[in-house]
Amino acid sequence: MKWLMVVIFATTQGDVYIFKKPTFESREQCIASVKNPEDQQKYISKLIEEYGRVMPIHGINCLEEDELKAIMKEYGVPWGPKVRYNRV
Repeated sequence: MKWLMVVIFATTQGDVYIFKKPTFESREQCIASVKNPEDQQKYISKLIEEYGRVMPIHGINCLEEDELKAIMKEYGVPWGPKVRYNRV
């Protein structure tokens, strides 16, 4: 079972970014990485690279990959590389 980090942005569109790498063996391992200052810098750098600016973050959670895929399928959002989902 793989666990992935999900960033929920504080935007009116409800933007979400799913880190597909790294993956984690447990939720606890994922949360520990979220709280690690060295790892945080890597994640922030990746988000700036993807969005071209600092985005306001509402929250971060760790969810099991199959659960995320099921949620995305339910809402008709493709699960592929570089897919961004912005609600309208």
